[in-house]
This record gives sequence, C-alpha cells and structure tokens, in this order.
Amino acid sequence: MTAGVSSIIALCALLLTTMANANDYKVEVLIFENINASKATESHAYQPPQLMKSDSQAWIIEPSMLLEEANSLEGSEDYLLKHHYSWGIESLPYQESANYTIVETESQGYIKVYADLLLFTNIDLDYKGFRMKENRRLKLDEKHFFDHPKFGILMQVSRLPEIEEETPIDSQLDEIDQ
Repeated sequence: MTAGVSSIIALCALLLTTMANANDYKVEVLIFENINASKATESHAYQPPQLMKSDSQAWIIEPSMLLEEANSLEGSEDYLLKHHYSWGIESLPYQESANYTIVETESQGYIKVYADLLLFTNIDLDYKGFRMKENRRLKLDEKHFFDHPKFGILMQVSRLPEIEEETPIDSQLDEIDQ
C-alpha cells in the first residue's frame, strides 16, 4: 500500500476518534428576517454583541433537524431565510462551552449552548443593527423560537450519536503495512 493511502486512512481514523462522544450535542439554527417589520425600532441605547467566555471549539456538521422549517421559510411571503447553521459541541458548563461565532454581512454575534445540570443557551446577535440578547433554558430535541420584531431564530439541540472508540492510529498503520 502506498504512503499516501496510509496517510489518508490515518487522517480518517483521527477524525473519527475526535468527533463525538455520548455527551456531545448537535445545535441547529435558522435565522430569518420578518419582511413585514419595517417599523421595528430599538427602544434602548444600542450596544454591540459581547464575546462570551469559551474554552472549547465547536465544529460544523451537516444540517438535518430543521430542513422542513427551512423549506417553509424559503417559500414564505412573510419571512426571508438568511442563515442555516449546524454545529457540534461538547457537553460542558458555561465557562468551558464553545461559542458559535456568526460573522456575516448583515449578522454578527454569538450563540452559546451549555449544560449546567440543565441545558441552556445564551444568544447575543446583531441583525442589521437590531440586537437580540436572550438567555433561556432549553429542552433537548424541542424546537425553540426566539423573537424580535425585525428577525427571528429557530433552534433545536439534540444529542450527537456516539462514535465507537477507534484503536490508536499507529496500530492501524502497522496492520495496514503488514
């Protein structure tokens, strides 16, 4: 077997061992604009979103939970789907859990999902100069709606399926070379 093929197999094995364990979550988010909210205004002094404490990283995964809702929004005359995000995170308390950072032309901010005995989210998001700041308890596998006169967020959090522990990469490469 060539060294290139061995390297590819080793990389795949490494990715599988670092992806998901039994306590990891999948977070899926839709951000959409309310087309009929032309008179929406902010009633307080505006402050930009603030970075939340984070000691870990989120990783991007394929959307799968809110596909019907995304299709409904795309076909709506009242709403405009702006973003569809999906990511994985470790189940960690607030100080350690990962932020998901949003940096788009019209949207900037942070979404944090964390587990402190119960599941919570903190959202601090700016959309076209309008700010949504929410802290809320979540229920696993339920859809949660966050409302602002100008835009909305639909979120669902579920457990990621556990990936079985792989054998160390070095021993796999030794078996391949033999």
